[in-house]
Amino acid sequence: MDVTKPFLRYTEHPPDAQRGWNLPPAVVVPLAWDENFTNHSFVSIGTTGLTSQRLPHARIYTPILLVDLATPDFSMPYNVIIMSCTLIALIFGSVFNLLTRKFVIVSVLPKIPNVREKVE
Repeated sequence: MDVTKPFLRYTEHPPDAQRGWNLPPAVVVPLAWDENFTNHSFVSIGTTGLTSQRLPHARIYTPILLVDLATPDFSMPYNVIIMSCTLIALIFGSVFNLLTRKFVIVSVLPKIPNVREKVE
């Protein structure tokens, strides 16, 4: 069987990429190789009795085939955009926080009560 498209472009996929492609049924025409079978006749039993009919070339149809294709991930561009924007927002937020914050040293010594505060 010849296959002309091993890989499809993203624009050539059907709306439901999970389903695959339907291949139509194949037609098989058996040929008689022996001289005895060149007549192509058969006997049928009908309502009128035995009759002999000539067969043109007999055709055999195969069932329809569903071919599974490699399913691309169509959501990949969305995922890349979301991850890139999240990373840029985290970096920008961290840099902005470092540039605008005032860093001061806070002493954590215990406070000594003032005598005047006790008297008043």
